[in-house]
Amino acid sequence: MSKVMTALILQGGGALGAYQAGVFEQLAAHKHMPDWVIGTSIGAINGAIIAGNRPDDRLAKIKSFWHRMKPVNAWFDAWTPLAWSEMLNPFAPYLAEASKDTAVLSAMTHGIEGFFQPRFGATLDLAAPVAIDQAGFYDTAPLRQTLLDHVDFEYLNARHVRLSVCAVDVETAEMKVFDNEGPEPLGPEHIMASGALPPAFPPVVIDGRAYWDGGIYSNTPLEVLLSEAGNRDALVFMVDLWDPTEAKPKTMADVMDRLKSIQYAGRASTQIQIQSRIETLQQAIRTLAAELPAGVAHDPQFAKLAALGCDRTVNVVQLIMKALPGDNQFKDVDFSPETVAARWAAGMADAARALTHKNWLKPVPPHSGLVIHELEQI
Repeated sequence: MSKVMTALILQGGGALGAYQAGVFEQLAAHKHMPDWVIGTSIGAINGAIIAGNRPDDRLAKIKSFWHRMKPVNAWFDAWTPLAWSEMLNPFAPYLAEASKDTAVLSAMTHGIEGFFQPRFGATLDLAAPVAIDQAGFYDTAPLRQTLLDHVDFEYLNARHVRLSVCAVDVETAEMKVFDNEGPEPLGPEHIMASGALPPAFPPVVIDGRAYWDGGIYSNTPLEVLLSEAGNRDALVFMVDLWDPTEAKPKTMADVMDRLKSIQYAGRASTQIQIQSRIETLQQAIRTLAAELPAGVAHDPQFAKLAALGCDRTVNVVQLIMKALPGDNQFKDVDFSPETVAARWAAGMADAARALTHKNWLKPVPPHSGLVIHELEQI
C-alpha cells in the first residue's frame, strides 16, 4: 500500500468560500499540503489557486484573491469605515448590520471587483433570444483575468497537485469533471465553468458544450475521489459551506435561508451514507475473496468479481461552516471585508480544533472503508 494520500474537497458557496481559505491556511501551517484538490464553484476557484501555485506562494495568492473580492461601489467603500468606526461604537452592532446589507445590495447592483458585473438589459425581456454564453444576469468576464493573476496554469498542468473541478452539462444534465490529469490541460474557462451558477451567471462553452456550476448537480463531490482514488488510503478534509442541521425558521427570511442551505447541503449527507455502504461492501468483497481456495480464486470469473473489492481506508474530516450572527439568504453574496474576515477566522479555528483532536488516527471499525469524523460544535 502506498503512502496515505491527503485530499481537500471544497464545496460551492460564493462568499462563504472565505471559510475554506481559512481552513487551508491552518492546514498549510501544520504541513497538511494536499495531493489532490476537488472543488465545485468557489471551491474550484480556491482549489485552482491552491493547486496552481508553488507551496510557498499559495497562501499569499489566496489572500490576494479574497482581498480583491469586494463590491464595486465607491458608495459602499465610503460607508464601511463609518459602520465600523470605534468613535461610533455605541451604534456599531446596528451599523455593522447595515454595512452587511449594503455590501449585498452593492454586489447585486454593481457586481464584485474581479469577479462579475451586471449585464445591463438582461432583465428587460426574459423571453428575448440570447446567446448561450450570455444567458445570465451578470457577466463573469472579469473572473478570467483574476484567475490568470492568481493561478499559474503552467504549474497547475505540470500536475504537482491533482485538481478536479466539477461542472454540469447544460444539455444532458450530466456531471463533467475537468481534471489536470486528463487529456487536455486546464485553463481559466474550466474553473469558470465550475462556478457558472444560473441564472446569475451564463454557461461557459468549452469544445462546443455549455457548462453550468457543478453545485446544482453535486455540491460535495466526494464520489469523484472514491471512484478514482484506487486502492489507496486517504485522509480527506471535506470543507462544507452549508449546514444541514440548522434551527427551524421563524421568519420568511429564515425560510429562504434554510431552503438554500438544504438545497446545497442535503444531498451531501445522503451521498456520504451511500458511499459508506459501498466502501463497506468493497471491504467485505476483498475479505471474502481472500478466503477462496486457490483454484477458485484464479478462475477468471471469480477473479473479476474479486477485483471489485478493495481494502483501503478513507478517513474524511468533515468541517461544516456554522452561520454567523445576522446571516440570511444572501450570505453567499456578502463579500464585505468584515464578513470575509470573520468566515476566514472561523475556518482557521475549526481546522485548528480538528488538527488538535486528530480523530482519524484512532482505530476504525472492522471492514469500514469510509469513516467520517465530524467536528464537535462548540
